[in-house]
Amino acid sequence: MDERLVTLATFAFCLLALPARGPAQSRSGAGQGSAAAPRLPVPAGRFGIGRIGFDLTDAARADRYTADPHARRELMVWLWYPADQRDPDLRGVYLPGARQMEANAETRQSEQREFEAAWPFIASGAVFSHAVENAKPARSPKRFPVILLSHGLGGTGFEYTALIEDLVSRGYVVAAIEHTGVARLVYFPDGRLIPEHHDPPQPGLSRDEQFKRMVASATAMMVEGAADVRFVLDRLTDLNSGARKQFPLAGRLDFDRVVAAGHSAGAEFAARACELDARFKACIDLDGAMVPLAALPEFSDGATVKQPLLFLEAYDPESRMFGTHEQHQEFFRKKEAQLAACAPGSYDVTLHSAGMFHGSFSDYPLLVAADSQATTTALHNLDLVESFVRAFLSKTFKQTAEPLLDDPHAHPSDADVRPLGH
Repeated sequence: MDERLVTLATFAFCLLALPARGPAQSRSGAGQGSAAAPRLPVPAGRFGIGRIGFDLTDAARADRYTADPHARRELMVWLWYPADQRDPDLRGVYLPGARQMEANAETRQSEQREFEAAWPFIASGAVFSHAVENAKPARSPKRFPVILLSHGLGGTGFEYTALIEDLVSRGYVVAAIEHTGVARLVYFPDGRLIPEHHDPPQPGLSRDEQFKRMVASATAMMVEGAADVRFVLDRLTDLNSGARKQFPLAGRLDFDRVVAAGHSAGAEFAARACELDARFKACIDLDGAMVPLAALPEFSDGATVKQPLLFLEAYDPESRMFGTHEQHQEFFRKKEAQLAACAPGSYDVTLHSAGMFHGSFSDYPLLVAADSQATTTALHNLDLVESFVRAFLSKTFKQTAEPLLDDPHAHPSDADVRPLGH
């Protein structure tokens, strides 16, 4: 992942502060210690993985990321779902459109910067997922809970394949939204490759003016991202009702158990969508705190997240946070107030395992691991993230006892767990 701050707060403003890679990692040497392609963990659940892509257009919304005044908001959404077929040796496409990206000099450079030495393996298909395109859905249970997942700024939903496949293998449907203009690159079925949008620079602005412009841009992006999440829920509701006969999961999606989740900027899209829309029954915020402004979105309407919230973040010392000490103190105060107001069933979890950083919520550390130790660290941190996400979902929707969350004696030594709203 390129140099960018891990939070949403004033996107361009934050790019200067905290790199998305770990402090001990070397980008230039990543992945060069072995000729073997990186491999994602085999999903541990009982289900196989099915996947289908949808090109969706919101006819009611203009696209703020294009100069075309007639353009409507268009998204790719990839639906990952449980399938009966479970083959640990199955090799599915990791990144749809990778060959087209490799064939274009500009997009090839973009992907090489992102994935480093792993890119040739991804482009060739040597890095693979466990998903079967258009697989037949599992015959039971009758309905599946649904998670809408939003990626971070300059990212893609496919970089969370390990997390997605773990959840799907355990009976969840995951709708991974490619937020056009926010994603580094979006591949559409007709062959279009839409790059990340960058606002043109405005020279001559004072530092205060630059900050205000960035805040305005960040706010607009958060509004758009939350609207994307709510629009996708609208369309899934239509598809589930049988509006499209070819939809393989018609009648199988359980909208009494629907979650908005995201990482980094996507965490704030999810949180804002939950503030506005009671159809979401839970919220998962993966390392999305907006240092030095706030932990959760704040708008003039005063809306807050009323659903159970998992606020799961990587520990960062104050020395790696953007802003002054005084700003940090105000941020910590506001964060405590926001989390204290969370609904019962919410949790604040901070992970401080070795090598844990902003990118550890994605496949990135595993893909660029330079040696066996780095691979072991990446897998441990992925497992830590997945374990807390699974425990939160199980407790929220199945009312199961979850010692990982509620028993201090069962908390991992590299995680601080705090129940909220009790």
